[in-house]
Amino acid sequence: AAAAAAAKLLQEQPTWLQIDPAAVQQLHERLAGCHSEAVRDALLQGGQQLLLHISDCFHQGKDNPGFCRQVCGLLANPWLQHMECHHLLAAIAGVLVELGQQQPAAAACSAACGLTYSQQLQQLLRAWQAPEMHRIVGLLQQYITLTLYRQQAITPGIEAATQLLGLLETTSSEQALLEPAEFYNDAVNEPDFNIKEDYKRWSSGSGLFSFCGHSWIYDPAAKSRILQLENQMQQLAAFESSMMQALMGGARESCPFLLLRIRRGAYLLRDTLMQINNAKNNGSLKKPLKVKFIGEEGVDEGGLQKEFFQLLVRECFNPEFGMFVHSDETHLHWFHASSMDLDTEYELIGILIGLAIYNSHILEFQFPLVLYKKLMGQPLSLPDDLAELHPEIHASLGKLAVMTDEELAGMGLTFQVETEAGFGERVAVDLVPGGSSTPVTAGNVQQYITAYADHLLNGAVARQFGAFQRGFLRLCSGKALHFFRPAELEQLVCGGRVVDLSALQAATHYDDGYNQHSAAIRWFWEVVHSLDDAQQKRLLFFITGSDRVPIKGLGHLSPPFVISRNGNDHTRLPTAHTCFNHLLLPAYKDKDTMRQRLLLAIENAEGFGLL
Repeated sequence: AAAAAAAKLLQEQPTWLQIDPAAVQQLHERLAGCHSEAVRDALLQGGQQLLLHISDCFHQGKDNPGFCRQVCGLLANPWLQHMECHHLLAAIAGVLVELGQQQPAAAACSAACGLTYSQQLQQLLRAWQAPEMHRIVGLLQQYITLTLYRQQAITPGIEAATQLLGLLETTSSEQALLEPAEFYNDAVNEPDFNIKEDYKRWSSGSGLFSFCGHSWIYDPAAKSRILQLENQMQQLAAFESSMMQALMGGARESCPFLLLRIRRGAYLLRDTLMQINNAKNNGSLKKPLKVKFIGEEGVDEGGLQKEFFQLLVRECFNPEFGMFVHSDETHLHWFHASSMDLDTEYELIGILIGLAIYNSHILEFQFPLVLYKKLMGQPLSLPDDLAELHPEIHASLGKLAVMTDEELAGMGLTFQVETEAGFGERVAVDLVPGGSSTPVTAGNVQQYITAYADHLLNGAVARQFGAFQRGFLRLCSGKALHFFRPAELEQLVCGGRVVDLSALQAATHYDDGYNQHSAAIRWFWEVVHSLDDAQQKRLLFFITGSDRVPIKGLGHLSPPFVISRNGNDHTRLPTAHTCFNHLLLPAYKDKDTMRQRLLLAIENAEGFGLL
């Protein structure tokens, strides 16, 4: 089907714009099969001369409607994958980007053919199929990676290759050709890449090239590093402002932290909402967070915050609280559609979720992907976005779409639906003006399907979502948040659900006499790998304070996971400092004792104290 669509698009293009990438690639492969250095040199020299000619004509305003096609044809050269030919690849990228930028004079000339160079390039790229797109993306990624490693600097060639890669990413996204991960670059996403400097260059508004201006090149872990950097800068500014107020006597009680003093149990949610509301009113939300459980000795170095958010999410999404509904079928939460005035509560919960992201914590709940689309202001795909939240309704709407007029008339449907108003009361809502008197027919059934899906995802919960979004954006309105795709934002908020213990084991550090060959350590990992999924999540909760996997994966915990020897007392349970991802493990006498004591510990892991 994809090949047929590409062929049809090729035939619809003007003759001077037609190019068959597969045929060009086949020709170059035959030439490469000659294994002749003379042929190779002729192709490379001819390519360079063609690029010089096109660039000269372009700058002189001389129009040639075949320019884009000719340059795209050069990308089929099989020798471009070799490092000694990378200069030609950089030149090709540079000319294509230059053509696509539509310099006024050149754009006017090319418009005589009906299309600007930018439009010509877009049409050519849309004619490519996934294999050709994959090959070109691979070439550009290889060039960017190797050049960064060699030069340790951003060269004009890297800039051009990245910009061309951006054009391919846009085309790929529009036509769903390649996975987003194919556009992540290895060198840019390395931990030692100076992402802080790149962010500063981008946020300064200087106009200098920055990979942040092409955020699709970053993987989710790198994007989370950028977001964390942005949040830390905001927290530092809030901290310094608070300290300055205290020094200058501008505030009677100026605390450099957002300190939440809360009680457990039935008071948890009420205490939290009251203090968050106060912080919203006095501008303290962007200070670094500290949590204090009243009556407990724990000092918050991160672990208390983790447990606080765990407990708080359970309360906020408790069905008895009535703000969210939970589907037993999909295991997803959604807003409770009603006419009750809970704007303040929804806004505060939005703030709490933003607060978790702002302070680099993950939360234990699950919304459909459509929520993250809405939070980022992206248009919804209706009715497709309804499928994850309401699969049965989505399937029923699909059946309606193929019904005849007689079948629809027999159902007696109109453009009016019922929705809950609160306390079990239901009210009628028109999907269109005069909906109650507008029957659903084969001619307007698609309109009905779209309107009904829009009602469920937008209209019915507009008030609730609006308040929730306002709260969320109080803390998460920075530029870096928009680097994330909706699925990546979901992973940032909720973490992953696949526990990769092998990655955790490979990155673990040992202390106080332990090493990876110690008997207790070998038994520990043998026991851990034998646990079922639920037990593995309990273990993760025990050592980190959360059973969700951070966006960077368990191999990149911060601070790294450490196992220390904690004496030889076989009756003592393992203990953990979740603030530091630190496990204190006694040197048990055998593997069975290790299993017994470890399981007992992880099944009773809630609450904080000082040992």
